[in-house]
Amino acid sequence: MKCIGIIGHVDPSVMRETLALVLDKLASKFPDTKIIHSEQAGSTAPLGLSLTEIAKQSDLIISIGGDGTMLLAARAIARANPSAKLIGINVGKLGFLSEHPPDEIDSLIDELADHKLVAEERLMLKAKVKSDSKENVIVKRDNLDVEREGSSSKEVTLDALNEVVIDNYGSTRMLTLEIFVDSALLGVIRADGIMVATPTGSTGYAVSAGGPIIEPSSPVMLITPIAPHSLNVRPIIVPESAIIRVRARTDGDDRSSEHQALVVADGQEQIVVNRPAEVTVSASFNRIHLLRRKERSYFDLLRSKLFWSADRRDRR
Repeated sequence: MKCIGIIGHVDPSVMRETLALVLDKLASKFPDTKIIHSEQAGSTAPLGLSLTEIAKQSDLIISIGGDGTMLLAARAIARANPSAKLIGINVGKLGFLSEHPPDEIDSLIDELADHKLVAEERLMLKAKVKSDSKENVIVKRDNLDVEREGSSSKEVTLDALNEVVIDNYGSTRMLTLEIFVDSALLGVIRADGIMVATPTGSTGYAVSAGGPIIEPSSPVMLITPIAPHSLNVRPIIVPESAIIRVRARTDGDDRSSEHQALVVADGQEQIVVNRPAEVTVSASFNRIHLLRRKERSYFDLLRSKLFWSADRRDRR
């Protein structure tokens, strides 16, 4: 590898000790490899180097933080360098995606150098957002590139590793949503919103909204309504080859002043669009290439992190 990039938690104090351990270990195992990272204190990265620039230069990205940092790193890779690999070291709370604790740093980097890590491909989503009106779509927030915030265009594209969410903006009123899978109408629902999630994202927001847990290598996407106003509306799984189209309507009884919808990718990129609007979600051509130790399985993580199958009676 010519270059290894490190993307860290937004608070440098959270990752400083772990960063030092990673840098020392990388220096011993990869002495001829350039190391760049986003944390500025003592950084070898040039000042002002953006996360997408780090991803663009790197053959491998090491994420030091929680799952949010992993999602940020994944989106940087998708935007700048889809062939880069990604490893997660957890200094956050849950650490479901960033599964390796700091006490595994030595073993993790030893196995990286010896080519013993397990490689996994994870599905990513591509979403296109546009309005039926002549008004532009506005970038409200972008954690990867703050200079994009406030910009607008006729159509905006988003990348997501976990999910794309369509919600109401500036109002607690429900949305009327037309949902199409390929050319077929799935249904028209009234709900707080709707999300399209990957198998990776099935253990995130989607599971909180009542969706199923999906093993991450499964070639599917998950459509999960958010607080639907009907007992008949349930999550549905579709093939990853499907094209999902969601139209957020403006009904005659909708008296909200702005008639706007909010489209969010991985909780980090927010797009505001005037309704009626259309969001088209499909599997991205690019995949995220994760590297992890083979000592634990995905199901081990479900039991240890999300307490799947845990029973308080077993403690008696």
